[in-house]
Amino acid sequence: MESSWLSTERVTAEILLADGATLEGALHLQARVAHRDGGETPLEMLNRAEHFFPVSTPGGGVVFVSKAQVALVRIAPDAVAAEAPEARLAPEVELEVTMHGGTVRLGRARLLLPPTRTRALDYVNSQDPFFALRGPEGLLLIGRTHVRLVRPLD
Repeated sequence: MESSWLSTERVTAEILLADGATLEGALHLQARVAHRDGGETPLEMLNRAEHFFPVSTPGGGVVFVSKAQVALVRIAPDAVAAEAPEARLAPEVELEVTMHGGTVRLGRARLLLPPTRTRALDYVNSQDPFFALRGPEGLLLIGRTHVRLVRPLD
């Protein structure tokens, strides 16, 4: 069973947990996905139905992280395979996201939505547990349940 996550693509990330703890390590992404050519993105991995995901730690170990406890995952701006190619063509909106505890994150969200659902409100109301925000910190994958409020800036 463990061999399935040992043979994955890895992307270095910083994970901020709901209690304020930070975990650094590598996310494990599937090399191929069924719905398009190419590998899985970190956002797709977080939005899968499984409740936990493996993270390889800098010391060589592996921990299984509860998605429900993840407030935010930060991926450096230069990370390869951080977003799906089709997302780069989507319209964008600038958002200010205030997390529980008051931390504010700024960035641009790519609205990869059906043509009839193109508002910032539609984006943040998606059924997926995580949404993406690109900004100066890199790619931020934000857990919706850890957000206090969102303000569109466009």
